[in-house]
Amino acid sequence: MMTRAEWKNQIIYQIYPRSFKDSNNDGIGDIQGIIEKLDYLSDLGIDMVWITPIFKSPNKDNGYDVSDYYNIHNTFGTMTDFEKLIKLASKRGIGIMLDMVFNHTSDQHEWFQKSLLGIKPYDDFYIWKKGNNGLPPTEGTAFFGGSVWEYSSQRKEYYYHSFDKSQPDLNWQNPLVREKLADIVNFWIDKGVRGFRFDAIDNIGKEISPDKVKSNILLTHQYLKELSANSYGRDPKIITVGETGGANVKDAIDYINNDELSMVFQFQIMSLDGVREDDWLKKPLPLFQLKKIINKWQIELANKGWNSQFLGNHDFPRIVSRFGDDREEYRVLSAKMLAIFLFGLQGTPYIYQGDEIGMTNFPFKSIDDYQDVESLNYYQEAKDKGLLEKNILDRMSKSSRDNARTPMQWSSETNGGFSNAKPWFAVNPNYKQINVEANLKDNNSLFNFYKKLIKFRKEHLVFTNGQYEEILADDDKVFGYKRKNLGEELIIICNFSSDVVKVKSKLGIKKDFIIIENYTHSNIIDNNIKALRPYEAILIYQKRPAVICQGKNK
Repeated sequence: MMTRAEWKNQIIYQIYPRSFKDSNNDGIGDIQGIIEKLDYLSDLGIDMVWITPIFKSPNKDNGYDVSDYYNIHNTFGTMTDFEKLIKLASKRGIGIMLDMVFNHTSDQHEWFQKSLLGIKPYDDFYIWKKGNNGLPPTEGTAFFGGSVWEYSSQRKEYYYHSFDKSQPDLNWQNPLVREKLADIVNFWIDKGVRGFRFDAIDNIGKEISPDKVKSNILLTHQYLKELSANSYGRDPKIITVGETGGANVKDAIDYINNDELSMVFQFQIMSLDGVREDDWLKKPLPLFQLKKIINKWQIELANKGWNSQFLGNHDFPRIVSRFGDDREEYRVLSAKMLAIFLFGLQGTPYIYQGDEIGMTNFPFKSIDDYQDVESLNYYQEAKDKGLLEKNILDRMSKSSRDNARTPMQWSSETNGGFSNAKPWFAVNPNYKQINVEANLKDNNSLFNFYKKLIKFRKEHLVFTNGQYEEILADDDKVFGYKRKNLGEELIIICNFSSDVVKVKSKLGIKKDFIIIENYTHSNIIDNNIKALRPYEAILIYQKRPAVICQGKNK
């Protein structure tokens, strides 16, 4: 039986199922498509697959609006298909992690439909309030834009929604709601699910009073601890991760040490906390701010909690376009650099589908190219504010979630080998150059680089337990750090720029100790790096004999 410590060495791969692989040629990816690619995932070396929602849904937000937690959406397949996936993945040593959307449901969910009619006990499964003289009960802006309140002419009250109006928030203050959610988790555990990612879970704790709805993290902790005790917390084999976008280090420690979650997703690195959004969309990145965030989490969370390490997922642009350089000259180099940077940090690495082959942002031309509800809402609000269309589209092209949702590029065949039918979303036109088939044929490909990194990481405890120490702190283009554990030492050096950068500090690196690098030939002279080439990254590993102290203890 896997203990709570053993999962820390695992690698998790995220699948956005409608864009992963279409098995029945209806243009939409499905469960059988995932089954087809299990050997590919096993070859990469991953241990668990996180699948974004596959439950029944009207798909106003691509599955994050669930109308039935107990059934598979027919677009993705059947329960039999899912049970087969669990069984075949398990044979390859791969666990399945489901994405649970528990902050809200779809407005088509049976609970909400009964709540609309005031049918007990569902009448207060959601947050309802009377308006104020024809106006919403309180102020507040939803994450997807607009008011957090939507009026129901049927119930003649307003309901609260943190995201889109089609996604009413559940009322976690109701004990019966919490009980039913625990039942849902237990249902899927009984099916063989071995992990859960909880969407927007730091949003569930809310103080509800006549004049406001206010977030309360103490309530969130209380509710999560109860959910854990009544479901996944009973089994140490179950891995859980909470999307806690606004969490600080203290919050993360509390989530983990109170047996609420195995680890958290926090978004400080994704928003470069403290940097204006328009600035982090520009190049080059403000590296000092990135260093500040990484250093804080690596040092303050050490031996106290556990983090998720990721640079992108279905909610963010492609990592090589955002943090690297997607120009053809540097795409693979910078993608390899980002992989070394990420895999050396303490925390569980997450790979989003396609990052292992260097998929890039999509070349959007007009608003008609977009499908994401958040992007479309932003476009309309920006237009209403009088912003120029060119500026709106330029920003969206860099930040839209649709960048990560284009179909997986399996080959140079039509539609990138994703489907023989017209895909639900456009395939990136660079699929003829960037695809799995080409990566598998090339020993120096990005895929094989990821594979090598994953294998090496699993073989050395320093990646899991090593103490973190920043190096080259004053360099505005190079990120360097060390990890040390019981005689093992890991040194990571990454040039985040397209410039040749002189390295001022002497690092005492011996060429023989370089294990993984993204250039063919090392650039070390006299045990030191004189200069780093564009996007150059080096992983150095050395094992020193343990020091034995003799004499009396003092």
